[in-house]
Amino acid sequence: MTLDFAYEALPQRVVFGAGRRHMLADEVVRLSMTRVFVIADTPEAKLIADDLAGAGSGFTVAAVWHEAIQHVPEDLAERARAAVDAAGADGVVTIGGGSSTGLAKAIALSHGLPIIAVPTTYAGSEQTAIYGITGGRHKQTGKDPRVQPRAVIYDPELTLGLPLAVTGPSAFNALAHSVEALYAPGANPVVSALAMEGVRAIHRSLPAVMNDPGDPAGRADLLYGAYLSGVALGATAAAFHHKICHVLGGTFNLVHADAHSVILPHAVAFNAPALPAEMAQLAAALGVDADDIAGALWDLAVASHVPTSLEQLGLRVDDLAEVARRATAEITVNPRPFTEADILALLHRAHAGMRPARTTTGDA
Repeated sequence: MTLDFAYEALPQRVVFGAGRRHMLADEVVRLSMTRVFVIADTPEAKLIADDLAGAGSGFTVAAVWHEAIQHVPEDLAERARAAVDAAGADGVVTIGGGSSTGLAKAIALSHGLPIIAVPTTYAGSEQTAIYGITGGRHKQTGKDPRVQPRAVIYDPELTLGLPLAVTGPSAFNALAHSVEALYAPGANPVVSALAMEGVRAIHRSLPAVMNDPGDPAGRADLLYGAYLSGVALGATAAAFHHKICHVLGGTFNLVHADAHSVILPHAVAFNAPALPAEMAQLAAALGVDADDIAGALWDLAVASHVPTSLEQLGLRVDDLAEVARRATAEITVNPRPFTEADILALLHRAHAGMRPARTTTGDA
């Protein structure tokens, strides 16, 4: 094999372990924040914000923001930015899921403030310089180094109370990041190694967590897999599968993680024929036959009790044509050539919740 690639490691500090949320004040001091704007959208997050406010180590919690909405609507971003100005903040701490992190990124995009992220789900966006803001039924995404969190604290204890209805789809969101990193723009052997370790961790821990949500070891392993998947996404780019999910969320307001759990098996089934080497890696990580990877992912979704059809998510069959049209315009690079009709056919299978058929790689 001839190796020829470029890999740029994103600068970031990661602190991982049970109870590490108590080190948040230390990270604030390390980044020389003096007036902190905290985004905390759950009761548990608000308790951490209260603890931070009482730490008093040369900084002040200037404001606590309690509103976060998926896909970051433009008006929410503008209101939060105005609150940051009013507070005179010089740093942002976000405690919560992808919606909270996304709002922090919208602030950093316009204000250039450093972010410390404390994830409470498996979204992975804390590991990327990717942002998204929605307006006019369109989710505008981009990459900017200003939105990359400077530090991330992963505390598995914060995920112990995460409802199973959020846990499963959120983990599939992470899994999709690793799978797509095998072929997305910027893919390389270093990222692939991280991504496949993420796949292995999620694949072994997700069923265990769904059966025993309070298992600390399982939760830690799942969060570890999500962290690696976020790194994989951050080092590559959103591609075929992710772009379709952006349309489903930005245009029809479907929950981002739920869309991932439905679309991932069908996107893999479509691209597998053009990716024999990558599918061999994925098959090894999942411990399945190379020609049934998409089916195995669908089986994992069923076993994890996550959505497997767009119909379950409330999308009408009449809306599929618009999704296909918008997604076709969004996707600029893919290993297998496609048409709008191809994406529409994929969406019809996803809408019906069909188990993907076995595929033959190398025939695209």
